[in-house]
Amino acid sequence: MNRGPIILGAAGVLLITAIMLMPRSPQAENALSMAEDHNHETSEVSASGQSLADSLVDEALRQLESGELPPMQAVLSIRDVSEKFPENVKANFTLGVMSMQTGQYSKAIERFNKVLAVDSQNPDAHLLVARSRVFIGDTAAAINGLNEALEVLSDEEIKNAIREELASINPN
Repeated sequence: MNRGPIILGAAGVLLITAIMLMPRSPQAENALSMAEDHNHETSEVSASGQSLADSLVDEALRQLESGELPPMQAVLSIRDVSEKFPENVKANFTLGVMSMQTGQYSKAIERFNKVLAVDSQNPDAHLLVARSRVFIGDTAAAINGLNEALEVLSDEEIKNAIREELASINPN
């Protein structure tokens, strides 16, 4: 029996739950108007710009969870954040997870690669880009990516999880 979809579903639920439990700012709606008023430069995003972007993502997820926004509108809100702040890890990671949940694995790979370009130490991005590659049938790239992750990451517990993931990939 193919365990991939079950594992992916469980990972998706866990990741969305983790994202939803991250700290949120209740003033995130006001932050959007402030961002538009100040017209931030995306090439040099400051720490406050990153926290603003994170707050906007959190607010979109909160609205999605509460039913205030339909799913596609929440995705569009988060995509707007990723366009204004292209190096924002939270926006790209969230969009990657959402892409996986809708079977858009090529888009998920793009998003997780953006995360890894900014944060090469992100173990979840390494694992999810590999899983996305497996789902599109590119097991060789998945295996290579996980082997690269083993070289980059230092936490032994995380490396063991990656080794388990490697062992579960059928290279055929």
